[in-house]
Amino acid sequence: MNECHAAALSNLIVDHIRLARSRCETLGWLIASILTAGTVNLTRLAAYIDSSAQIASVHRRLERFFRDVRLNEADVARLVVAALSLTAKPWHLAIDRTNWQFGKTDLNLLVLSVAYSDMCIPLFCRVLDKAGNSTIAERIDLMQSFKATFPDQPVASLTGDREFIGNTWIEALQQAEIPHCLRLREDMHVFNDGHAPLPLRQHGARLRPGERLVLKGWWRIGASERNASPPVRIIIMRLKTGELLIIASRSRPQHALNIYRQRWKIETLFAALKTRGFNLEATHMTDPAKLSTLIAILTMAAGVAYKTGLWALGGQPRRCKGHGRPARSLFALGLDALRKLCASRTFAQSLQVLLGLLIGNSMESLLYSET
Repeated sequence: MNECHAAALSNLIVDHIRLARSRCETLGWLIASILTAGTVNLTRLAAYIDSSAQIASVHRRLERFFRDVRLNEADVARLVVAALSLTAKPWHLAIDRTNWQFGKTDLNLLVLSVAYSDMCIPLFCRVLDKAGNSTIAERIDLMQSFKATFPDQPVASLTGDREFIGNTWIEALQQAEIPHCLRLREDMHVFNDGHAPLPLRQHGARLRPGERLVLKGWWRIGASERNASPPVRIIIMRLKTGELLIIASRSRPQHALNIYRQRWKIETLFAALKTRGFNLEATHMTDPAKLSTLIAILTMAAGVAYKTGLWALGGQPRRCKGHGRPARSLFALGLDALRKLCASRTFAQSLQVLLGLLIGNSMESLLYSET
């Protein structure tokens, strides 16, 4: 390992991630090679690593890393938040699941992320030991990890789709003072002092596509007082598809639909982790502890890609298509810029740039520093 590698790795890991020196080096290899190769398959990654050792030996070293190392998710979350300077404004959080199969094994991740530009950055993840929806207890555990790691961070909203409902869940969010915009099912009942319980579809029955309705006053979700949610505001909109978009919120109802649109950014994150970026589904890992380590590494890699995308723009606006949305995401721009950099420089120089980015150094100063 040459001096350039050692300095770059020391800057990132010694101050932020508690690992032995050899593990720090392997972590740096993993971040850089995942960004370069666009896959998490260890067999393929081993061929991208600039080492005098045989590829088979490098592959065994990567396997030992995942067998023996457990990254602290709070440390990784704090590192990426600092690198991207996210603490300046209240956060828009999104919670969702992504799942796939490896052979007959169901792999199911519950992810809490923060909206950043046109995508989300993952902060905390739980590998669920089952297929299907998460439980309220699993979601509350995820939020408790968030609150313990960022106790003073203001939260503007938490969005979730129709899976993330439940009166106990809503009560826990309100007790934690986390504003929420959660999508409800059409068959759910709501009531208040002046109205008997009715399915939400009846409240929105007369809406035409594009029309919206804010139910007056505060409503409780449930068919009876005994199992009802805390009071929420209800916003209903008829989509072009004909189905109803129904949001329960503690925020001002006129802003709830716009806030809920932030949720789509977590879908963009999952696409980046999978087919459009890191090809997460190519992993052969099924062990929950190893998968958690892999997600922590991808969190750091996504932070590097985003920050490089900002640098690649150079302060210029992104080119937009006819529909008004950018032609390329910041994530995609960052990956392209990183791969071009890696193709034109030595692995050591590229690694120094990548890890320097992650700890918040100026990209420009890194590019033109003497190595």
